[in-house]
Amino acid sequence: MPIDWREMNRRLICLSEDRDVGFWAVNYDELSEPKRVFRAIWELEAQVNNGGFDQYFWNTSAWTVPSILDALQAIGATATEAIVNDAMAAVGRNLPWQDDEARRAKLAALPATVRQELDDLNQAFFRYPNDLTTLLYRYVCKYRDQIGAPADF
Repeated sequence: MPIDWREMNRRLICLSEDRDVGFWAVNYDELSEPKRVFRAIWELEAQVNNGGFDQYFWNTSAWTVPSILDALQAIGATATEAIVNDAMAAVGRNLPWQDDEARRAKLAALPATVRQELDDLNQAFFRYPNDLTTLLYRYVCKYRDQIGAPADF
């Protein structure tokens, strides 16, 4: 029997919090590719929904930015990928993503026009051109063994 969106979301939340799966137990670069995809998507959605692209790029979630476009492609979220691509282009693709202090200094110096562009991109993201929950759920089902999702996922 197919499950609904709420149940998919519930299962994804449980998986993200499962210490045995260990999405946050090691450095991002040490995770398997399927776990990196999950974590990158999870960080993107959580951070942008909580504080927009400003927060996503400001917080340590920015460490996943260099691989987010590939992660979105991996789950089939091409419309969301275009929005994120535009946000990255707005702030500059060559930010020091893994150097919090240097990255934050560059972000703090962005002009008001870039901040307005990010606000517009936030609104485009919030319209959810791709159903990230369903796409991520399907991805996890496909790579269940490599991610460590339960058999009944």
